Amino acid sequence: MITGIIAEYNPFHNGHLYQLRKIQEATGKESAIIACISGGLTQRGELPILNKWQRATLAVQHGVNLVLELPTVFCCRSAQHFAFGGVSLFHQLGIVEQLAFGTEYPDLDILNALSDIDISEYQPQLKSLLQQGFSYASAVCHVLSTITGIEEAILKEPNTILGVEYLKAISALNSSITPLPLMRVGAHHHDQSLQGTFASGSGIRNMLRDNAHAAIKNTVPPKTMALLHDLNSTYNTPEKLYSALQLFILNSTPEKLQEICSVNEGLEHKIIEAATAQDMNGFINCLVGKRYQRSRINRMAACILLNLKKTTAENADKNGAPYARVLAFDSKGKNLMKAIKENASIPLVTKVTKYINHRDYMNKKLLTPIQQLLYYDLAANNLYELCQHTPVLHRDFITSPVNIQ
Repeated sequence: MITGIIAEYNPFHNGHLYQLRKIQEATGKESAIIACISGGLTQRGELPILNKWQRATLAVQHGVNLVLELPTVFCCRSAQHFAFGGVSLFHQLGIVEQLAFGTEYPDLDILNALSDIDISEYQPQLKSLLQQGFSYASAVCHVLSTITGIEEAILKEPNTILGVEYLKAISALNSSITPLPLMRVGAHHHDQSLQGTFASGSGIRNMLRDNAHAAIKNTVPPKTMALLHDLNSTYNTPEKLYSALQLFILNSTPEKLQEICSVNEGLEHKIIEAATAQDMNGFINCLVGKRYQRSRINRMAACILLNLKKTTAENADKNGAPYARVLAFDSKGKNLMKAIKENASIPLVTKVTKYINHRDYMNKKLLTPIQQLLYYDLAANNLYELCQHTPVLHRDFITSPVNIQ
């Protein structure tokens, strides 16, 4: 049995280790696990704590056999696109049999019932709620709750939302991959408290920002703790990027901003006004409200910094992930890579320069779908590096997949 996991491992913690063990219990020791993770940016439009190779290495050290990178064009967008990107990648590998995901409500009947609803049929209700100041996500949850009778609190759980989107993607792709929902243990997704040896990823990140390293020691494996030990309260701060964001916005017309992914509904005018804020946090606060949540504004800022056009994102949504890029693997993962090469409908990328070289990247010579999406993976990792104490730009051109012996 080959199981896929769509994750971020930001950072890899005890909840992730628990999930891997539950998968191994359910499928046996002869089974294999493939994970695809975000790269230089997370699904919330934020910078990950550790770089993608570090996070991939930790995953393999704790039970994943092969880690692939989810293209950035899917990563820094809403749950619908994040889920579709990951499922399309696994579907095209030709060997993944089931998709495991954690959720507070692992009732497959409920998740299937929700995934069968075409929310586009309820546009009048959604429009009415948006006019009342609801965010789009809250409006959708309210409508779904009215239709199904399921509590809105359940529908608002990020993992429930992702679970439903995974099922929708599997259906849309007519994939033979079967879902395996697993009960999350300990802290909920955004819970800031410790639950014994478990804490949410956001809780751990906030403790790191407060330099509370001792508090998280028992919530992450020792190998994760060793990498986190040297982080301080200024880790990966996006403030270094704010001047670049300001300059791009202030030099743009509303029409140019409107071409960028995630800039919708006349938001371009508010963005230009917000760009006079003194710092990144002030910029985001100018735009956050009932209708626009912080995560959406973070993603939008990331798309602006990347100059990710709507047309590029829309093409990716039609065709799915056009490649599978390897970040780390073990001996079993090496065999999986051989099987993927024999069965996949997309190429397995172990060397970026085979598809896009440094000159093409710098000259924006992007002729193929693979080059066009790889470009954003490299650009996102450069954004990540620019926020480090000692940036290593264009790291993707010089870093090979990590082979864990």
